[in-house]
Amino acid sequence: MSDDERPELYPVDDTIRLELEFLTALTWGPDPVTAAAVHAMVGTGFPDDTRLPLDTALFLRPAHALVFAAIVARVDDGAPVTPTLLAESLTDPKARAGLRDVLLEIGAPTGQGPLPGGADVPHLAIAVVDHWYRRGYTALVSRMALACEESPTDELADRWTALTGHQQIAHRRRSEVRRRLTQV
Repeated sequence: MSDDERPELYPVDDTIRLELEFLTALTWGPDPVTAAAVHAMVGTGFPDDTRLPLDTALFLRPAHALVFAAIVARVDDGAPVTPTLLAESLTDPKARAGLRDVLLEIGAPTGQGPLPGGADVPHLAIAVVDHWYRRGYTALVSRMALACEESPTDELADRWTALTGHQQIAHRRRSEVRRRLTQV
């Protein structure tokens, strides 16, 4: 199969749209649903290897990661999450200016808006986590390919072992986060 015939893992535009739909659903969902989804994903009450660290590259777009971090901070503070309050919580004028387009899209979605009652929040969260997980496999294979090119042959097994350790942690995290999200 040539490179032109291989399907893209997830088209970048689709992934970015999914991320924005997820953030929009979190912002417009009822606070208990938003809090439950955030807690299921990054909650501190779970073992480290069963939750996503806040600095995980969950989002392709850095602006989406910043908005998610702001949502998490509001949830951690027990504060409501609404488009207006989310924008107001970003006190750095430079950061707020950089997020203006994303915040406007969340506040007045131009695509399909979130379902009433936050029904789509856990499903969108699972899809975002699945995209992150698949990107991780692509990165793992790329890193091993690079190791095959640049590392001495005697180090290849150790490189593979280290990468396998990362893969196993990612698998545990994905499995547990998905399980918790199905209960939201």
